[in-house]
Amino acid sequence: MKDRRITKTRKSIQNAYLNLLRQKGTEKITISDIAREADIDRKTFYLHYDSTEDIIREYAEEKTRELLTRLTIRSFFSLSFDRKIFAKEVNSMLAEHLEFCRMVAGNPSLGFFWNEVQNVTVDILSEIYARHSRLPESDLKIQVSFFVAGAMYVYQRWLRDEIPCSMEELGDKVSQIAFTGVQSILRQS
Repeated sequence: MKDRRITKTRKSIQNAYLNLLRQKGTEKITISDIAREADIDRKTFYLHYDSTEDIIREYAEEKTRELLTRLTIRSFFSLSFDRKIFAKEVNSMLAEHLEFCRMVAGNPSLGFFWNEVQNVTVDILSEIYARHSRLPESDLKIQVSFFVAGAMYVYQRWLRDEIPCSMEELGDKVSQIAFTGVQSILRQS
């Protein structure tokens, strides 16, 4: 278990970085900027992180693990992967961070943020699904990568108001494709 001071400092650094992303809307945020915003010195930053990418990676891991915890509490992994539970929990988390997600989705210079979140999400989900699947690891990684990339792309477009539907409708459509495949859509044509 991490020391509370370490956790508090890391959270302060993470919040400072996310606040600077909101303010500046660019990836050109320096370690000095973050240290100043977090009210720490640069040496303290480097005791906790090596780079800004490490902050994003940790944030993505936290949010992905938070989603997995929510899914576990709702028995998602033991109820045959109910897609409605999945959609509801993804949308619930998105709603909690909607303003930040809209800002990041609407700023092309912050594409690096989505890439890091996507990579972390694929790694964690591949690890989780490997426990429930007999697919070879490479096949599983391809399928998880395909789903995560597609879902993130669609959600980003929705966040930029390029897809006109409610968050609930979007979650339902994304989870339908993810859990029943494209053929289910083609059958409805």
